[in-house]
Amino acid sequence: MKSATRRVIFYIIYFVLLLLPAVAMMIVWIPRDIIVNVSVLLGFIGLALAGLQLVPIAKMNWLADALDMDKVYSTHHLISILAIVLVLLHPVILLITGKVFRSGFTLTAGWIGLAGLVLIGLTSALRKNIKLDYVAWLGLHNLLTAIILVFGLWHMFQVNYYMEIPLVRWVWYIEIAIWALLIIYIRVLHPIAVGRKPYKVESVVAEPNAVYTLNLLPDGHAGVPFKAGQIAWISTGKSPWVLSRNPFSYAGSDAAPDGRIRFAIKEAGDFTSSIKNLKPGDRVFVDGPYGHFNLQLDKTQKGIVLLAGGIGVAPVMSIVNSLADTNDKRPVYVFYGDYNEDTALYQDEFAAAAKKINLKLFTVLEKPLSKDYPYSGYITSDLMASVLPENYKDLFYFVCGPEPMLRAMEKNFVKLGIAKSNVHFGIKSSQVHIENFEMA
Repeated sequence: MKSATRRVIFYIIYFVLLLLPAVAMMIVWIPRDIIVNVSVLLGFIGLALAGLQLVPIAKMNWLADALDMDKVYSTHHLISILAIVLVLLHPVILLITGKVFRSGFTLTAGWIGLAGLVLIGLTSALRKNIKLDYVAWLGLHNLLTAIILVFGLWHMFQVNYYMEIPLVRWVWYIEIAIWALLIIYIRVLHPIAVGRKPYKVESVVAEPNAVYTLNLLPDGHAGVPFKAGQIAWISTGKSPWVLSRNPFSYAGSDAAPDGRIRFAIKEAGDFTSSIKNLKPGDRVFVDGPYGHFNLQLDKTQKGIVLLAGGIGVAPVMSIVNSLADTNDKRPVYVFYGDYNEDTALYQDEFAAAAKKINLKLFTVLEKPLSKDYPYSGYITSDLMASVLPENYKDLFYFVCGPEPMLRAMEKNFVKLGIAKSNVHFGIKSSQVHIENFEMA
């Protein structure tokens, strides 16, 4: 099935599940009190929306090339906040208008479920401010999710306002069953699938600026195919049953022999700091690939411009190595920004690739050590215009780097008149915006 078809089917199912409780409620509308009905309607939509947030957490492989996963992950937090607001409006409206008509544990259960939902939002938004460890936050996140499901659903069924109507009740049975299946998939079936295709460490190579190249070989299988520009979540240890994995861009060729893969990982936290201690033969579990970038797309055939900053060079290396391994002759222009000559990554590898393919590299250094260095400062629209060919508007642009660089490149594209349809912002997994992926 084509990715476009899968995408359409996904959104149809998503919005049907989101609106089904509200539609069922409106079909059997109870003309008792418009204020109470509106508050219940908002609560129904909010709870359905909250439950559907299990979908991006599930990281389903068959959607990897159908959805822009970076946008899915970026909007996950915003949609979660919207779900919290909608659910919160339910009791707020009732309290303000004096329409609360339940007491005892039924009411208490509702408040407990609501508190769990609010705490998930607050701890997600403020996790770094309160210095809450990610694994600890994830454990708390799972606990609060259980609290929301148990107490929130208890409240909803025990109030029995619309839930006494068979159509509404059965719609919610369906919603709850789907949530349960997603949880089983996330916590049971998916780890089993990942565990069936482990990898083992071939080598760990120290690069400049506390970056390590992690080279992996399939362990007992032929390897899992991926496309240059995609990402995967990885974990180390003897078991795939872990609370969390860490997302990184593939940095090696998607045409590499023997199913070997590699990642470029910058030391920036507890997990990334452990990479240098891995030994040949150590087991690594790889959950991927994800992302929909594809070098075979028609709009990439006239030429590709790759723009990277710092460790954002990882997916660029995957693209360059993939093109080199297949002797691709389309023109490739690489603009790579880093601090100085000592921190610049994979310069020898770029040079080797340039001997195989039509590649031109422009390494732009913020503070070069040499006074005669030709490209100092930042990647600007003037630099791009001076070295790109006349048909630069027809080329395809791939960008991955820190937030300031992304914003600067957006301005460059506007100045150069490059259409948004010809630009792909690489999934932010090269430890550039890793927080966008910290969901499960």
